[in-house]
Amino acid sequence: MPTLQVDTLRFDFDATVAAQIYDQWQHYTAVWNAATGGQKAVDVVAVEGAPPPSVAWLIEAKDFRVITNPPKPSNIGGLAQFVADKVMHTLAGLADASANAVETGEKELATDALASGTRRIVLHLEPHTGAHSALFPAGFAASVLQQLRRLVKSIDANPLVLKIANTPAAGVPWTVS
Repeated sequence: MPTLQVDTLRFDFDATVAAQIYDQWQHYTAVWNAATGGQKAVDVVAVEGAPPPSVAWLIEAKDFRVITNPPKPSNIGGLAQFVADKVMHTLAGLADASANAVETGEKELATDALASGTRRIVLHLEPHTGAHSALFPAGFAASVLQQLRRLVKSIDANPLVLKIANTPAAGVPWTVS
């Protein structure tokens, strides 16, 4: 069972899933993002299914339960656009990695992700636990989901915005703690 730690969140994937922290790939850090420094990346790329791969999951994780510094504007009002940009950049990066990555594991996961019949986008968004505010109004996650659907519908018509509490019911092949 692959386990990945993304900041404060622990993702435990089913045994049928290959998952890696994409923004730590050698290809991403040393090649794809090295030239311009402007390539965004989702946190996790996961591929479900034995060959042939069936689903590629592009997962971005945000944990607003405890805030120690003011969040970046891109993580609040522009969160949906920020995630959509990360997805587009990641797909381009995966295409380059599938052809040019030196690390075999990165090249294979990129190739499998691109060969998957279905691509799914998940924003794991742990909400702020304090009172609702201008930064985190009531319905924040629903608003982000609505915007995200519009922005990524050509890739995934039904992206997910999950939190720890509703992840098991979403039917995804992982749990988060």
